[in-house]
Amino acid sequence: MSNVTNPFQACNEVFYKPGGVFEALKHNNNWSWLPFFIVIIMAVLPNYLYFTSIDPDWYIDYLLNTSPDFADLSPAELDGMRDVIPVSSMATWGALGGIIGFVVINAIIAVYFNLVTKSDEENINGFTDWYGATWWMGMPVVIGSLVSILMILFANDGSGQMPVSIVSSTSFAHIFGMDISSPWFGLANAFRIESLLSIYIGAAAIASWTNFAWNKSLLLSALPTIIVYGIWAVITLV
Repeated sequence: MSNVTNPFQACNEVFYKPGGVFEALKHNNNWSWLPFFIVIIMAVLPNYLYFTSIDPDWYIDYLLNTSPDFADLSPAELDGMRDVIPVSSMATWGALGGIIGFVVINAIIAVYFNLVTKSDEENINGFTDWYGATWWMGMPVVIGSLVSILMILFANDGSGQMPVSIVSSTSFAHIFGMDISSPWFGLANAFRIESLLSIYIGAAAIASWTNFAWNKSLLLSALPTIIVYGIWAVITLV
């Protein structure tokens, strides 16, 4: 295993040699600032690009006529909603929401990783260490975002009309052509192919920083995803 000597090398090798990256992070925890900025920027770019490319009037009509959230509204209420939906500022608010969301969600994930690894007596990593690790686990978002950006650029034919799922082009919703009218759209749109790589990187972090076996590390890394999407699926079914 080659030694990881700098954060830029780590950002590259985390995709295919995450174990070596987390070994290096034992002595270089300040490196996590780099993936923090990379993940934040790449995570919000597709959303920002989408809402600065679409026709606001088309988007409002599409949303009001298709989304099940507005299915029970009367024609008068639907007309009233047109002045409420802030399409012109969605790019900005979406970016801010994405940043805050990542910061909060990663903090929750860090708490989880910190708690489940406490049983290893030799584990000396605390919450801040795991919080830094979550940004390395989030690096696969770069892959999904690049795909989404390219898809948006190619689909932007000047009409200002693009499916909402294109923002998450690696999601099951976009891959299987699901519309927002489907009750499964939210779940399918949230789960992206690169999420599996994030689970793998998380398992590598646990295996590197504890004495846990690989199978246990993989299970612990995958458990939050299994629980969240499992509950979401049950709620959708009900």
